[in-house]
Amino acid sequence: MIRPLKATDYPELYRLQQQAYRVEADLIGATFFPPLLQSEAALHEEQPAGYITRLDERLVGALTVEGETITRLLVSPDSFRQGIATQLIRHTLEHQALRIVSTAALNEPAITLYRQFGFRPVHQVRRDAIVLVTLERDDALDV
Repeated sequence: MIRPLKATDYPELYRLQQQAYRVEADLIGATFFPPLLQSEAALHEEQPAGYITRLDERLVGALTVEGETITRLLVSPDSFRQGIATQLIRHTLEHQALRIVSTAALNEPAITLYRQFGFRPVHQVRRDAIVLVTLERDDALDV
């Protein structure tokens, strides 16, 4: 079930973020991965908005947004390849425009997923040892 993210979800969101970003860091071979450095207090202070999905009362996916930008898309590693990220993107697009997302250029699974929703690479920048790619989407596209 997908529902809006609430402040009471932040502790679980933080744990999910730590799990998912560890996998991404390993995938791209990053020994220094800034998203893993965010503290739980900083996440609470950020007050992210977006959507989550639960399976058996457990948070297994989250998509946060700021304006039309996806700020994080997380799936529990034990729930990969079950369509959770796809469902979260589709659900969010039904409720608001999404136009921008950034991810590691070496994160091919994420880039492939975003391309399915019409996101196209438009810019790359190196941040520390990680090359980030920004993808943009024409908001006139159908879900």
